[in-house]
Amino acid sequence: MTLPVIETHELNLTLQGHEVLQNVNIVTHPAQICALIGENGAGKTSTIRCITGLYPPTGGRCSMFGEPSYNMSQKNRNRFGIVFDEGGLYGEMTAWENALFFGRLRGMNKESIVERFNMLVQHFDLKNVVKVRQYSKGMKQKLMIIRELLHEPELLILDEPFSGLDPDSKIFLRDKLSTICSEQGTSILISSHDLYDIEKIADQVIMIHQGRIVANQALQEITGISEHYIVTCRNPDTVAELLRTIEGITVAGHDGQSVTFVVQPELIAQPLKVLLKHGVQVEEFFKEKNSLEDFYRRTKQAAVQQ
Repeated sequence: MTLPVIETHELNLTLQGHEVLQNVNIVTHPAQICALIGENGAGKTSTIRCITGLYPPTGGRCSMFGEPSYNMSQKNRNRFGIVFDEGGLYGEMTAWENALFFGRLRGMNKESIVERFNMLVQHFDLKNVVKVRQYSKGMKQKLMIIRELLHEPELLILDEPFSGLDPDSKIFLRDKLSTICSEQGTSILISSHDLYDIEKIADQVIMIHQGRIVANQALQEITGISEHYIVTCRNPDTVAELLRTIEGITVAGHDGQSVTFVVQPELIAQPLKVLLKHGVQVEEFFKEKNSLEDFYRRTKQAAVQQ
């Protein structure tokens, strides 16, 4: 049986008398993208700091590759890479000089660094002719990820990787992370506020609220197709009344543009037939899809009320 990449059990963390994390249980698996979501101050970065051994847990345990995170062996430390939002690049150096410096810190020889750097620069389409201080936010983000991929880690940890990026840079980074995971088998842990981008690439979503995990599900379960159908039309009031006359259909609600309803699977053809028979101009007819944003809103509301 394959060991989890990351595992925490009843993880607790207290900093300066403040209880930051409470009974956090996380398990992530190889070759998957796991996302930590939650509001500012929820405990996402603190969780990452415990996972990577930067903070010793106050209670419970935390492990990576089957070894306790705090006091982790150098061998296992070299099996992951981490990028925090605050950076850690040397602005007076070029991208190559940064890569050479950090690669050597990882114990790599120059030939291996050259080979990996040239491949990653091409993969990430990074310009390597100016000092890093002249880079845009997106270019710095690319270089930080390149820096942490030089030694071919099994796990890449990213804290707010989409923060401050323009739409093109977000799309580019999103696609590259998916490729790294699917084609190279790299496990990825992402902490992010960008629910739209997370929804595009995550396999697993863990939501933290006030230091506690309030949701831990596969993204497919969260954003699966719902039982609601939606018909968009010019006269939703009339359409709602027509649908209510059909046995097996329950109208859930309507607004100025559409009607939402639930129908038994064997009767799915009925509503469209009835509407067309009555001359209704149907603009769209589709099954509603849940979004990560909707899930986040509902889960947070339930957590606040507890």
